[in-house]
Amino acid sequence: MNYEQSVAYIHGKYGKGVKVGLENMTRLLARLGDPHKGLRCIHVAGTNGKGSTCAFIDSMLRAAGARVGLYTSPFLMRYNERMRVDGAEIPDETVARLTTRIEKEVRAMEESGEGFPTVFEIGTALMFCWFAEEKVDWAVVEVGLGGRLDPTNVLDPAVCVVTRIGLDHMKVLGDTIEKIAAEKGGIIKKGVPVVLQRQDPRVRGVIEGICREKRAPLFDCAEVPLSDVRLDERGARFAAAFPHIRRQEFAICLCGRHQVDNAVTALAAVSALMDGHCIPAAAISQGLAAARWPGRLEWMDNVLLDGAHNPQGAAALADYARACLSGRRILLLTGMMADKDVAHAVDAFAPLAASVLCVRPERMARAMPAQDLAALYRERTGAPVQALPDTRSALCAAKQSAGPGDIILVCGSLYLVGEVRRLLLSGNAVA
Repeated sequence: MNYEQSVAYIHGKYGKGVKVGLENMTRLLARLGDPHKGLRCIHVAGTNGKGSTCAFIDSMLRAAGARVGLYTSPFLMRYNERMRVDGAEIPDETVARLTTRIEKEVRAMEESGEGFPTVFEIGTALMFCWFAEEKVDWAVVEVGLGGRLDPTNVLDPAVCVVTRIGLDHMKVLGDTIEKIAAEKGGIIKKGVPVVLQRQDPRVRGVIEGICREKRAPLFDCAEVPLSDVRLDERGARFAAAFPHIRRQEFAICLCGRHQVDNAVTALAAVSALMDGHCIPAAAISQGLAAARWPGRLEWMDNVLLDGAHNPQGAAALADYARACLSGRRILLLTGMMADKDVAHAVDAFAPLAASVLCVRPERMARAMPAQDLAALYRERTGAPVQALPDTRSALCAAKQSAGPGDIILVCGSLYLVGEVRRLLLSGNAVA
């Protein structure tokens, strides 16, 4: 297969595999020579903040001179974004070569009745094969969904990280925050250090219980004394200390108070690694400051992109807007998946907007129709609300309406953020 055929094969597996615990993943990896074994990994689960936390960890380890593999999901514009080594996406020819190899083993499994791997299992196998080939020093691996039964949970990590947990994917993970926490906490391994981001007390109780059962040392980031926290439109500064990192001021270029929490979590994870690995102090501060994470409070001229799509993410975006964008006129360009908590997101976003442009994210069957989303906004705001036929026309309308100093805020779905980002980078944003 060539690159285009490989990506088409992977995407063609959406909804076609059969998830059976970790059996498919274990069998497929065995056929591929168990490429995951021997990788030194940091495993990151949670509802919100996983990707940003992974980006911070990746950047710090690379600044220390390590060869680092980074695995995240979903992608914004291109499948290759999901896996990187030393910041570079997996090459097209490598995707083609490894997917051809994996497809052969998947077909053999399916024909023999041995298993029917899912699209995420196939992608995870691709990542493990590539990271093993590249002989990475560290693999920073983000959980896809949940934790306990996620394909990445075949790992034997050096440290487990749990970021903020909230109510999302409830049909799969459970209808209470405690049930969801138990699924996310399923990545915790016997004796392996655990870093827990500041959490709802109910979540903390669940994770503490799992750690006691597994005899896993727990570091609770809620106990990190922070001082001199300063937020601005383009980032933040704060002072903190960790068991193996002396107290100092840190700067980050990711925006919002929630990114301070993500940075603290990443620092705690790196501190846990330093109990046995030498990581220079200068690399930690430099790497943290250098971290970038596209599509999460990302500025592109007067357009602010944020993939907030669940209640926690929407609240974090609203907090950032109130703290850092006060007095600025905001034109909201939004679209959402119908299976998300749309009402909560609309409640959070509506008060921010001087006007609202609704669109249905393209090529997504589960996207909410723009007219339906617009109706919800009309119930909650007196600002002008429009439903537009496609993303490009919505962005053109926003660009034409924006005056000097105005902000076009794109949010509600990472798929929509990816579409707008592609248009902006191509220079195709205005008719």
